[in-house]
Amino acid sequence: MLLFHTDNLAHYGLERIFEFAKKAGFKGIEVGVGMVYDTQDASYLKKLEKRYGVKIRAFSLSARHEGKLMRSFQETVREFPGCVINMNPSQVLSFQYKKWLDNTIPKLAKKYQLVACRKNAPIKMILGFLPKRSGNSLEALKNSGKVCLDLSALAQSHEDVMQAVNYLGSHLVHIYLSNVSGDQPYAVPEKGILPVESFLVKLAHKGFHGDFTLKINPKFLSEGDEEILLAKMIKSRKFYEKYFEKEFRAIPQK
Repeated sequence: MLLFHTDNLAHYGLERIFEFAKKAGFKGIEVGVGMVYDTQDASYLKKLEKRYGVKIRAFSLSARHEGKLMRSFQETVREFPGCVINMNPSQVLSFQYKKWLDNTIPKLAKKYQLVACRKNAPIKMILGFLPKRSGNSLEALKNSGKVCLDLSALAQSHEDVMQAVNYLGSHLVHIYLSNVSGDQPYAVPEKGILPVESFLVKLAHKGFHGDFTLKINPKFLSEGDEEILLAKMIKSRKFYEKYFEKEFRAIPQK
């Protein structure tokens, strides 16, 4: 299933985002838990699910506030058994977050039937040469367990998206879908330099059963113009359906 990430429309409230997702034909949502209290309110999130018929299937934690929101994140996601939680690797000096990620998150996932994934975060440096996050390589992520592969973040590390699928193998359980356009990451998947069409077809033929999340920089979605915004959301959804769902359904079932 293709999910729509709430962070894609950073200047809208959650209810408008669910409304847009419904109108654009999305059946699933990934909620970015951040400083907006509504993203931390499990009962409100369940009301939005029911009101719009769009299922919350994944959560992620705001990279800017991950050190402050650990407890709020725990209390929210535990109310949604079966969901995927996509976590950034720890920053090099974030000792408390690292301990929480290594020790608490696995226990939380086991107790509440969640699927804990670590995702490759966009590359940022300290002092120009020291990576801001440790354990951010494909090797480190694979060794940690289940992986969410972020295509735009992968492009920043100059790694081949097709080879990444082969390398991660069964560890790959979730995808952040986007493209790179004019050197700008998190563009719509149907336009850019990455071979997203081939990537989706390859995953379909490999029998990939995980979810995808459309993860787009808001500027590529024309926030503020509802007609254009919805048209772009629909176009990205249809692109995914053409190159993944249609291909997946065409594969003879054993």
